[in-house]
Amino acid sequence: MSCQKSIREKASYLSLWLLLLFATIIGAVVLYFYVSEFGNELSSDQAKWAQFGDYIGGLLGPAFAFLGLIALLITIRIQSKELALSSSELKNSATALSQQSLSLQHQNFENRFFNMLSLHHEIVNGLSVKSQDGEIVLGRKSFPVFQEDLSGYLMEAALGHEGPYEQFMLYEYEHFHRHYGLELNHYFRNFYRILKYIDEADIADKREYSGVLRAQLSNSELVLLFYNGLSPHGDKMKLLAERYALFENFEIDALSYPDKDLHFYKYSAYGDQAAQIEKTLEG
Repeated sequence: MSCQKSIREKASYLSLWLLLLFATIIGAVVLYFYVSEFGNELSSDQAKWAQFGDYIGGLLGPAFAFLGLIALLITIRIQSKELALSSSELKNSATALSQQSLSLQHQNFENRFFNMLSLHHEIVNGLSVKSQDGEIVLGRKSFPVFQEDLSGYLMEAALGHEGPYEQFMLYEYEHFHRHYGLELNHYFRNFYRILKYIDEADIADKREYSGVLRAQLSNSELVLLFYNGLSPHGDKMKLLAERYALFENFEIDALSYPDKDLHFYKYSAYGDQAAQIEKTLEG
């Protein structure tokens, strides 16, 4: 394509040179006929010079004017093509800069995202809890202990109480949070920040990155995040959990009362399990 443009531009410039050559030839022919007819001696008679001017002007004036018009049209055409080419090059440059900017923006997002994931793992590795037999459990192994204790609290929510289950469930979760909030709050806040960062990022594949984040979680973590999202401590995270199907791949039987608890989230929070859960709860 660029080769064809170059050929067309050379042809246009060649046309101008041919016009100039043609004009020179016309001028030379006119002078030749004049000299051959009237001689080549210079006259001191002003009237003869006037006649010579009328002769030259009468013959060459219209011819040069016509050739000048053609030259002007060719020049305008060349300039139009150059402007179009410049405009196209500027457009391509703008597109390339835009793509480069998007690539850099995406790279910056990924760098921060994976740094936040690294911090998430550091927080997990720093967790510790005392099990019921008095053993200190560290890191990711502490989550089943937290889950077991939370289940103990939540069992009380549906036993011997009159009134809405949700009220007593949140009441018992608050007891759990007072007991373990010091250990778990940093974990919950950082997890929310990562999910919020994905949600606010100007990227197209948010679900892919939320899926990467979800893949880092054990089932016990998902249970803790599930109930924390129902409490005032995690209500903002609840909206994001529903938007990004946070509980798509967790074992619902790990909940204290699945038939009651699953209703507290929109079905979108369960991703691919949503249809099955909806059928089970409404069947």
